Amino acid sequence: MMKSIELSLEELRKISIKAACEITNDNSIDLIIYVARAGYPIALYMNEVMKCKMLGIGATRKGNKLKALLGPLVSGMPGFIRNSLIQLELTTKIHKKKRDRQVHFLEPIDESKHASVKNILIVDDSVDTGYSMRDVIRYVQQEFKDCKVITYALNVWDMSKEILTIDYCTYENTIIQAPMSKDSKEYNRFCALYEEAIQKYM
Repeated sequence: MMKSIELSLEELRKISIKAACEITNDNSIDLIIYVARAGYPIALYMNEVMKCKMLGIGATRKGNKLKALLGPLVSGMPGFIRNSLIQLELTTKIHKKKRDRQVHFLEPIDESKHASVKNILIVDDSVDTGYSMRDVIRYVQQEFKDCKVITYALNVWDMSKEILTIDYCTYENTIIQAPMSKDSKEYNRFCALYEEAIQKYM
C-alpha cells in the first residue's frame, strides 16, 4: 500500500517555506512559475522567502475533462477507496497513453523584463508520469532563453524519473490529500486563495 498523508494549508505553508530556504541556499530565484492550479499555494508560500515575481502556467491533457467530471464523485468516497483509485490510476499508467499537453502562460509575458530573469523556479504539487512537467520546462525554455530552470514538486512518483529529474521535492511516492484536493476540508479556502490570484489576470 502506498503512503498517504493529509496536509492543511498551514502545514503546506511550513513545508513550502522550508523548501524555499533549501532552494535559495543553492540558487538566487528571479521568477517563480507555478503549474496551475495546485502549484499556486506552494509558490505563494515559497515567495515569502524568495520575494520575486510569480507567473502561472497551465498544462492540460485530453481526459482532464473526464477527471473534472468524476472529481466530485471521487471526493465523496471514503479515504481508503479514493486512495485505492489513485493507486490504480498510477500503476496502470493511464496518463502515458495521452502524452501531449497543452501549455500556456496565464497572462501575457512582458518581454522587456526577460533580461533580468536568470534563474526560474517551476513549482508543482505532484509530478506523476513527468510528461506535464517536461512539457512545461520546454515551453518555459522557449520563452526564457538562456535562463537556468530549477524544479520543485511537493511529491514525485518514481515513474516520472524515466522522463526527467526533479531538482527538489519533499515527498516521494505519497498520496497527499492537500488543500488543493476536492475532498480536503480546506478546499474552499484554497479556491478563495486561487481566485484572488486569477483576478490579477483578468
